[in-house]
Amino acid sequence: MIKLVVAVSRKQTLSAEAFGDYWLNRHGPLVADVARALNIRKYVQSHRIDHPANEAFRNSRAMLPPLDGVAELWWDSLPDMLAAAATSEGAEAGRLVREDEENFVDFERSSAFLTEEHPVFDRTDGAGPGPDAVKVTYLLARKDGMTPAECHATWLRDHAQMAAGFAEVSHLAKYVQSHTIASEANAMLQASRGFAPPLDGMTAIWLNAAADLKRGVETAAGRAAAAALAEDERRFVQLDKSRCFITREHLIFDTID
Repeated sequence: MIKLVVAVSRKQTLSAEAFGDYWLNRHGPLVADVARALNIRKYVQSHRIDHPANEAFRNSRAMLPPLDGVAELWWDSLPDMLAAAATSEGAEAGRLVREDEENFVDFERSSAFLTEEHPVFDRTDGAGPGPDAVKVTYLLARKDGMTPAECHATWLRDHAQMAAGFAEVSHLAKYVQSHTIASEANAMLQASRGFAPPLDGMTAIWLNAAADLKRGVETAAGRAAAAALAEDERRFVQLDKSRCFITREHLIFDTID
């Protein structure tokens, strides 16, 4: 499968509360209504939540400030996505979605990129994180001078294994990397909305409760793990072009299972 990641910045005329309400309760149902026409199999919104970890991530890594959320949409394949958009029904559905996005999305401060998922670990035995789970959402730009392939290889081969080794002491429930693919399609997406340039991927790390963020750094071992991961990121991440913040997921629909 492929997954479209949309890093969403709200229109500055909207409060965070008004943005979240519109995105979830107006735009979410609209996308669900046209999902069949667009061949979308699954749609998840991750809304930023206020948490001290947001500033801790930003300050410790000199990162960009958090965005308002991330949308994730799954298709069976890139040809399925493109074929749907090429039909009259799909084109009309796409127009409706695009017009509605204008009500709440600041396109110039948002970005979109197609990805392939790489699951790293799942300590929930396949049940998924609990109902109170939060997700550390890390929007990643590759280190200046690295190719996408070099960045992705280091991220998946080395950094993922380090994170897996620290999962228990850091109270991590699940970890998935989404690596950017399909550069030509991403360029088309960027042009269609006037988006900011695509990023190189996204890390998603779930914890079963917000309290686990604090528990993960209450011990010396947990603090050492967090420091080691942050230091390793510097090998392949351009931190001043990347963002990391806490979100809570809202599943809009899922027809995959």
